[in-house]
Amino acid sequence: MSELTQEILKLGTGGIICLVLLWVIYKSEQREKLKDARIQMLENKLTENYDERIAAADSIAESNVGLRHALEALTAQIKARLP
Repeated sequence: MSELTQEILKLGTGGIICLVLLWVIYKSEQREKLKDARIQMLENKLTENYDERIAAADSIAESNVGLRHALEALTAQIKARLP
């Protein structure tokens, strides 16, 4: 038998159960870490998308202001040419 097997057998049933429980807890913690990383990634994407939408809305608002000024100037030119 290997040394590891002999050491495990020395632990007895209670020790083996404890090892299995520790392993299950470790695996559960690893899954939680992966979930946390995934959640953080999704939150980052959400924030980036929100920031992009705000920037796009700002750009549209600026464009609308520019169009308004152009329309006002065109209206003034048309009024100036009317008899």
